Amino acid sequence: MGASGPRSARILYVEDDVATGRLVKAIAEKEGYSLRIIPSGKDFLRQVSEDPPELCLIDLGLPDANGLELLERIRKDQPGLPAIVVTGSDAVEDVVAAMRLGASDYVTKPPDARRLAVSLRNALTLGRQQQEIARLRTQVREGSSLESLVGGSPPMEALRALVRKAAPSDTTVLITGENGTGKELVARALHFTGPRSGRPFVDVNCAALTETLLESELFGHEQGAFTGAAGRRKGKFEQAHGGTLFLDEIGDMPLSTQAKILRVLQERAFQRVGGEEKIEVDVRVLCATNRNLEEAVAAGTFRKDLFYRVNTLVLETPPLRARAQDIPELARHFLDQAAAREKKRVERLSPAALEALARHSWPGNVRELQHAMERAVLVCEGDEILPEQLPPAVLRATPASLPTDVPTGSLVQAVERLELAMIQDALEKNGWVKARAARALGLTERILSYKMDNLGIKKPGP
Repeated sequence: MGASGPRSARILYVEDDVATGRLVKAIAEKEGYSLRIIPSGKDFLRQVSEDPPELCLIDLGLPDANGLELLERIRKDQPGLPAIVVTGSDAVEDVVAAMRLGASDYVTKPPDARRLAVSLRNALTLGRQQQEIARLRTQVREGSSLESLVGGSPPMEALRALVRKAAPSDTTVLITGENGTGKELVARALHFTGPRSGRPFVDVNCAALTETLLESELFGHEQGAFTGAAGRRKGKFEQAHGGTLFLDEIGDMPLSTQAKILRVLQERAFQRVGGEEKIEVDVRVLCATNRNLEEAVAAGTFRKDLFYRVNTLVLETPPLRARAQDIPELARHFLDQAAAREKKRVERLSPAALEALARHSWPGNVRELQHAMERAVLVCEGDEILPEQLPPAVLRATPASLPTDVPTGSLVQAVERLELAMIQDALEKNGWVKARAARALGLTERILSYKMDNLGIKKPGP
């Protein structure tokens, strides 16, 4: 067998001419494919609906059906199913019409064996590539939905509620939070939960590029705009047209670029670097930063007018220490992901490993926890994660005698007791001034208030 394409593929061929059907079937089977011939258009459509093949061949000259109408029907009902048309006519307009309807190729009667073999192989390869692209798109959407914001803690419930409210809007959103808290995940949830979900989501890290490169990245450039600009290039704003542009680390953007971003937000138009033509775009802009932009405005490193423009709605991603009760769920989530990726049957964390995770302060936030679970899965030799398989930084925060001094009760109860003690201690040491206590705990005042309400902590009376 000479084919190098997909093997053992199932092909359905609607053809009323017995001789042509036999010839095509012989060529297909020689190439390693399984081909079934259906003589009528009605039976063909029923078979495609009940048991879709990997490829369809459609004769355009059927006595009981219009081949172009059959093609149009299956392209509507099964958009990912590739189809080749077979014609005994010299009418070019029929072939052109078939290609416009989405046919992968056309074959004339009587078919040439080599030509047909190549056509079958290419169509099957294209079909499987399209299926993989569709699978990856679904995976991206599922991984970018509200369900991807894992955790049932009050800060996460509040964050999801704000995402639900903000997603349908075109309002510019500022996502704040420490590194590793999932700001990009929130941006993706806003995009894929909203009406622009079928359009592009384009991201750019404003801190990773020099001023010249950042402007070229955002707005594109014309040929000869600067040394190395060999041709015209579309920027991120053009690429995101109709969808969402995510400006990560906007607090690190140079002042001159900030002015141009402000103009785009106001006018919904821009010029490429080195160009004069105004390009209009329909883009929702989401921004993220780990900096305090109000302090940056006061220091003169961030424009006040841009701050007020992007500060319409602020979503704060809480640090992991402020949502410690989510650690078990997040750890299991990352464990399952890593185990599936590494094709290992690691199914759970030991109680001692969970306790070790609960005691760590997680300065790197959720990203650090994700990397810890990936590392643990890689070195795990059984089906359960043990403490010694966690990163050294996690174990350094954990007594060596974990199995003998694990607190009583559930992990959630143990975490709540620890939070209660730490918050009360910080409040007492700071005279019950929430702002000072929050800074001492590394929290925002809003999250501290959440936790006080949740744990029933109240300032003692006189």
